[in-house]
Amino acid sequence: MINLERRKQILDILSSEGSINTNELSDRLGVTGATIRTDLRDLAREGAIVRFHGGVKLPDRQRDEVTENYMVRSVTNIDLKKKIGECAAKLVRSGDTIFMDASSTAFHMIPFLKDTMDVTVITNGINTAVELQRYNNFKSIILIGGMLRPHSGTIEGVMSREMINRLSAEFYFVSGNGFSADAGLSGNNFFELELKRICVERSKNIVALVDSTKIGDDSASVFIAPNKINYLITDDQISKETADYIRSKKINLVIAGEDRR
Repeated sequence: MINLERRKQILDILSSEGSINTNELSDRLGVTGATIRTDLRDLAREGAIVRFHGGVKLPDRQRDEVTENYMVRSVTNIDLKKKIGECAAKLVRSGDTIFMDASSTAFHMIPFLKDTMDVTVITNGINTAVELQRYNNFKSIILIGGMLRPHSGTIEGVMSREMINRLSAEFYFVSGNGFSADAGLSGNNFFELELKRICVERSKNIVALVDSTKIGDDSASVFIAPNKINYLITDDQISKETADYIRSKKINLVIAGEDRR
């Protein structure tokens, strides 16, 4: 079991049971005490869990705060995000300049960009930039400067806005907390959403990356209207009725694993 899968299981267990003894957790996952301690240390450092003597539990906070945590997001719906990432990467051509937001869905594009040469990537995601630098086929990786929001892996603020306004890109790969065919792509963090709106203005094509679990959800603020989205990429768990309704709104829906229609 790889780290992400194991850490997802830890969060799933805590979501179901609230708290658990560390030794019991090690036994249930079939790993050594040293391995489980490493997982728990990293999860605690990211604010995804709270450790106490002999055990761990979820933080005492609201659901929206927890789902903004990058560690939590990175181990949620991994298979769906990989499908979307692979599909999205096919849009990128050698020599392109692209914006990538700090979402865990955009993060899953990165392995599928390895055969595309001389691409310039602009991102406000710390984790995205760190992963990108592991590959040597990119022309440039531009990390937008500003204030780092704790546990989110996201940079935001006035300096970020000023920097983005000097840049432009062929594509903007972006996700959100929810998508509605009537309202558009929405999110919860108003500071980050302001940056996303600017990236929309500086990009020729907007590619919304939304797994099927988020479709139909409305978050606090819409930041991209449906008619501004050039491609909406989701996974094949979307229902036919939902897909048909989205397409009836003249939205260019792409279902990962299917031929584009």
